[in-house]
Amino acid sequence: MKTNRVFAANILLTDEMSPPDSIHLSNNPLPPPSFVISRSITGETISKYSDDEWNFSSYDKKNRPCILSFKYWANGEVTDVIYNIISDLKKLVFSYIWLREGKKYQVKNISKLGSTLNILARYCMQNTIAIGELLISKQHLNNCLITLKAGTMYDVRRFLLAFNDVKTEHKPFEFCDIKKLTEMNAIIINYRNNLKQFPPIPPRIYLEYIGNITSNINIILENIDLFLDFTLEIKHKIKVISRLSYNARYINTPPEYNIGNIITNHQLDFIFNHFSANKNLAGIIYLLNSMLFICRLTIQMFTGMRIDEATNLHMDCAEIYRKNNQIHYIINGRTTKLMERKAKWITNKAGYDATCIASKISHFIINQIEGFSYEVSDIPLFVRTSYLGLVKKGPNIETSKILPAELTPYDEMKKISWLNIMITKEDIFELKRIDPFRDWDSESKFNIGQYWPLQTHQLRRSLALYASKSGLVTLSSLRRQLQHLSAQMTLYYSRGSAFAQDLIANDKLHFAAEYQETQNYTQALDYINLILLSDNNLFGAHGTLIKRNSKNNISLDKKETLKLFKTGQMAYTETCLGGCTTLDVCKQRATRSLVSCLTCEHAIIKKDKLELVIKAQQKFLRDIDKNTLTYRTEKQDLQLLEKYLNIYNSKLGEENDPY
Repeated sequence: MKTNRVFAANILLTDEMSPPDSIHLSNNPLPPPSFVISRSITGETISKYSDDEWNFSSYDKKNRPCILSFKYWANGEVTDVIYNIISDLKKLVFSYIWLREGKKYQVKNISKLGSTLNILARYCMQNTIAIGELLISKQHLNNCLITLKAGTMYDVRRFLLAFNDVKTEHKPFEFCDIKKLTEMNAIIINYRNNLKQFPPIPPRIYLEYIGNITSNINIILENIDLFLDFTLEIKHKIKVISRLSYNARYINTPPEYNIGNIITNHQLDFIFNHFSANKNLAGIIYLLNSMLFICRLTIQMFTGMRIDEATNLHMDCAEIYRKNNQIHYIINGRTTKLMERKAKWITNKAGYDATCIASKISHFIINQIEGFSYEVSDIPLFVRTSYLGLVKKGPNIETSKILPAELTPYDEMKKISWLNIMITKEDIFELKRIDPFRDWDSESKFNIGQYWPLQTHQLRRSLALYASKSGLVTLSSLRRQLQHLSAQMTLYYSRGSAFAQDLIANDKLHFAAEYQETQNYTQALDYINLILLSDNNLFGAHGTLIKRNSKNNISLDKKETLKLFKTGQMAYTETCLGGCTTLDVCKQRATRSLVSCLTCEHAIIKKDKLELVIKAQQKFLRDIDKNTLTYRTEKQDLQLLEKYLNIYNSKLGEENDPY
């Protein structure tokens, strides 16, 4: 069958990028060896189909290396067998990129296919079969994948399923129905079902992190100009120091070239001691990296960004937004999922200060590169400190691209003393309240007495969860924990400004979407903990129903309750008198104060809260002129509240009367 359709690469490109070749399918679905796989921004060929390594780096919006190797798995000389497998892998990937229909892929995801190709190639090599024989055979494919870790198995399966989007006549090989590999699919389903979500950070630990990070940002902000002046002096003297004799450099260093003396002259001993940095060249680089790391951590904490989103911000990303005499801090960037769209994040003063500090450091580093011209918008917010050339020669700059800093990984975070916060019994109790369906006691990394295993994505989940809960009266401590941020978020999300609508509606993967999704979950947890598991006497129409069920020994099903909240069949909002379960907007509260709750079918009245409201109302009346309409209205409300309490006190007396 002949076709005249032209296929372009199904990858995400910007208008500035020079696209690879397109293929015109006639009788031969394979391109010629000279077919251009990738081009530089100026249009020069980077990779051809005949290459054993396809370099897509020029198509990555964040200047990351994106290289896909077809022979990484092969050791030694390329034999005919190895050559044939490599040839088949190219057919597979070419079909995946050029002939697959559907959504476009980011090149970073394509470059990650290397591990999948290695698995397929090694199996074929060991079993002396071709790639086509592997893909058509359920037995071979099952044997190839069943020994893999569940996560790796899932990745390979997802790659192979993508060929369902390639028309049969365009597929390079015949594929068996991978969905019928029941044993493998059962393992993957179990793996997906048991993936543990990133845990939220317990409130006490979260508050301590906020305090430590904010304090460190303030310290750096006060000293950054002084520190960069000091670093510039070291940079100027380093050539002279390097020419000194061994004795003069390490034993009898002249005072004016002694780094310790220079640190003292600049009054920076405190900074080096505070961050446990050695007073030498390596210590200066360590300190710069520590400052950049703290800045990135601060941005993640007060925006909810993913680690890649924060790492790949640009130098001019921050702006101040003023409205109604209020200052709001905005960080502009790109999401890391799907289309990598532009995105905006609201932050607080600490988050904004972090961008200013990182920008100063990166600006300083770039200005030390001789003969390098640049646009600020093209420079990462976090620049590699190796460009300074203090310890060794800086990296080469290719096509005027500056690489982002490689900041502290997870293992290194364990070495930072102020991030090591010990887990207490109180923290485990809070985790069980937040997620009562997870067996926290069975996970050794959360044992009491251990340091909290911080990962930066926990900051994202914790922000979404606690910001969501901060509007609830009983969780005011969590609102205080997020003081500046929660106030601005309330403005942006509750008032429905145009900015907030764009933020949520145009980017479902932004943390704001997670923020919204946690609403039903946190409502369910509050309903379970504050109402169903409460020892307080409950009144009101809904409260009486709960009380009756309890008397009749109708057991609580937490999972079913959570399901009802997630599907929108139940809702719960805490009130001054207890709670409200209406699914609609309350139309009575604004006109009848609190009294409307007393007769509402959706109300839950808690005796202790009712008594507190009565005391507050009595105190309020003492300060109002008795001859005013306000006094008479509020007095009437007080009488209704007291009458309600007296009725239920008498009912409680009857219930507790043994005769």
